Amino acid sequence: MDYVWIIEIDFFCCLILGIILYSLFMNYDRQTKQRYYMKAIIMGVISFLSEINWALIESKLIAEPRILNYLTNAIYFITSILMGYFWFCYVEIALESRVFKMRRLRIIARIPVVVVIIGVVVSYFNGILFYIDADNVYHRGPLVIAHTVLCHLYTIITSAHAVSKAYRTKVYLKSVEYRILSMFLIFPLAIGIIQIVVPSIPTVSFGITLAFMFVYIDLQNLLISVDTLSGLNNRNQLMRYLGSRMRNESENGGLYVFMLDINKFKKINDTYGHVEGDAALIRCANALKVANQNGKNFIGRYGGDEFIIIADVKSEQEVQEICQSMNDALKNICEEERVPYDLSFSIGYAPYQKSYKSIQAFIAAADKKLYEAKMRRDGLII
Repeated sequence: MDYVWIIEIDFFCCLILGIILYSLFMNYDRQTKQRYYMKAIIMGVISFLSEINWALIESKLIAEPRILNYLTNAIYFITSILMGYFWFCYVEIALESRVFKMRRLRIIARIPVVVVIIGVVVSYFNGILFYIDADNVYHRGPLVIAHTVLCHLYTIITSAHAVSKAYRTKVYLKSVEYRILSMFLIFPLAIGIIQIVVPSIPTVSFGITLAFMFVYIDLQNLLISVDTLSGLNNRNQLMRYLGSRMRNESENGGLYVFMLDINKFKKINDTYGHVEGDAALIRCANALKVANQNGKNFIGRYGGDEFIIIADVKSEQEVQEICQSMNDALKNICEEERVPYDLSFSIGYAPYQKSYKSIQAFIAAADKKLYEAKMRRDGLII
């Protein structure tokens, strides 16, 4: 085996994971799931470093006592399973799984980690997972495959769960996030197959690093699609979603665009200041989330004090119910928080028509109805 290959690849992988880890530390939001993601990467870095040390020993580039060779491999086995476990924790929290709400399930989730740790300790005496011979050379034990299976078991379970949740959830952004998380398994498996076919090329660490990098980049791109103040989809994500719906929509499909803005928002800003203006925007966004608890409608902030809802509607009665539920939700929030000013929506809406040749044409139709609604509210038209 070419140990130089192992050293170079693992060093490169450590460098990439280190960069991701540094970026996470710089933008650390202290969420529980974020901590597990960082722990998984840290375990990956330690496992790669231990593999580098092992390659240095096996290639005779450094001389270490037999006990240190054993410890090096013990660290590799334990950190590998911990990496899988922490990734499992991260994904299950992101999926809002009941695993972390039930003590019994949390205990069951730790069993593979405990099994590997016991196996590593026992291996010092009987070589069940690995052993170091009298010449200080590493050898695989008869049950080493169990370690690989248990490590992959975590990612297989979470990937299957993420795929299932992605297809069941009606919240667009959540569906995208879950699909991204489900892709983690692909890289270690695909590149691991290459190593099985060509054992002289060490690629497992490379596959793991690609998986972490893919998920990190895609989740960062997903964050770019979120409006930071309101937590809703931003304008770019809104346009992408509406464009995809219009391409596959028939005129009688029931697709509606609702356009909302906050009544007398400028007066709120002028009277109470921009900080309170931001608080008003957040209350409005929360009201839209409450009114959309079933998650079937797409909610986005279009810009300023304007919001857009994209919904599938079956009747005019349902249209009115949606409008009423949004203003009712906002009214309840204002009463609970004792907001000292009037906060309400004006709403315009339009059904999809084939004559709309662009996204902007569809939105403009709803915007026209919004303008008419505001004029009626101000008593300028009857």
